[in-house]
Amino acid sequence: MNSLERSLQAGLVGSLVVLMAVFLWAGSLTARLLGESFVHRRLGDEAEALVAALDYPPLALARPRLSPLARLDPDYERPLSGSYYVVRFEPGGDIVSRSAWDQRFEVPILAPGQQSRRRGTGSAGESLLFWLGGFSKNGHAFTVLLAEDTRPIEARLAVFRWYFAAISLVLLIALLIVQHLIVRRSVQQLDAIRGELESLEHGQAISLSEDVPREIRPLVREFNRLLRRFEQRTRQSRNAVGNLAHALKGPLNLLLRASGPDFPSRQTVAQNAERIRQLIESELRRARLAGRGGAGRRFDLEAELPSLAGLLGQVYSDKKVDMRWNIGADVELAHDRQDMLELIGNLLDNAVKWADSVVMLTLRSVGSPAGAEVRLDVEDDGPGCSTEELGRLTERGVRLDESVAGHGLGLSIVKDIVDTYGGRLELGRSTRLGGLRATVFLPAGG
Repeated sequence: MNSLERSLQAGLVGSLVVLMAVFLWAGSLTARLLGESFVHRRLGDEAEALVAALDYPPLALARPRLSPLARLDPDYERPLSGSYYVVRFEPGGDIVSRSAWDQRFEVPILAPGQQSRRRGTGSAGESLLFWLGGFSKNGHAFTVLLAEDTRPIEARLAVFRWYFAAISLVLLIALLIVQHLIVRRSVQQLDAIRGELESLEHGQAISLSEDVPREIRPLVREFNRLLRRFEQRTRQSRNAVGNLAHALKGPLNLLLRASGPDFPSRQTVAQNAERIRQLIESELRRARLAGRGGAGRRFDLEAELPSLAGLLGQVYSDKKVDMRWNIGADVELAHDRQDMLELIGNLLDNAVKWADSVVMLTLRSVGSPAGAEVRLDVEDDGPGCSTEELGRLTERGVRLDESVAGHGLGLSIVKDIVDTYGGRLELGRSTRLGGLRATVFLPAGG
């Protein structure tokens, strides 16, 4: 079973171990380079002192020598002390420290001003650091080589590495403990969300608090959006049941009177049975218009409108109605698919029912970017309605013509959906087709 906390802990532990290993290696390398730099600088200073101590006798054929008053490191006088120097003249002749004993060093000739640093080994296999420089004094050019045994430095560096490793290990353990506590505390914030979910289950809350870490806030917001959609769906289902019950109430009352003394005629019973059948057929048609799909799925205009028009063409196959639609540029209904299918389906169903031959659907964006809306117009070329009748159309169960099949709930359902999204519904006469015009304004966002 996957665990977010375990994955975080494992990833962070691995990262810390790798970083500490790199830190240990970098620290050891830095210490070694600093030690070597210190030795090379000291050897350079001693080279300057050695050059200053060179004496040139007045005789031209005499070889240069070190002044007896020169103050050099006593280690240069002690055999195999680990500190050595060689002064090589051109065209020949060397001055070698007594510490070199039988050591033989390769001394390349360097021009005055040139310097070189390198590592090498001595006669006993010890590791040496070399400093070489070219000099000129009193018209004589020569090369100075100084060498230092690095074993004492490496011994100190080894002690430093052990101390550094021990400190790094303690620091790693401390960081692991702190990291574990931080991750555990961060994950515990999810327990509050779990508690809110239990409150939702028991009806003690209607949504999750958005006072959560930034990383999971989008998830909580999306969950709350789905909760609102399910709440809307529940409310619409209740309204649909209430609408159907309201529509069935009248015909059923008449049928119940069949057992009374004022028994209606057979024709009346048949009419009310047919009425009930029409109500059921209308409700089934509305369900087909809403289609299938999970809550929260977005409405795709280009894909849904042809299918919706085809379904209405099958339902009203006895009428030859030309359904046209015009979608403006960049228009998108970023709302729940089932709600939009039910809204547009009921508007088109009502328009096709009353139209003579043409139904037009127009969608376009209106308003400013801050308060952008989508305007949806459905028009038909039917008889239309008077001003008084327009005010009653959205009332539950109102049917202005009893000869036309239906139960007068379509526009009431449309109004419920529009109110759910904070939009508005306007009814009037179509100036283009002469029939009814239903205009819906919906927020552009989901």
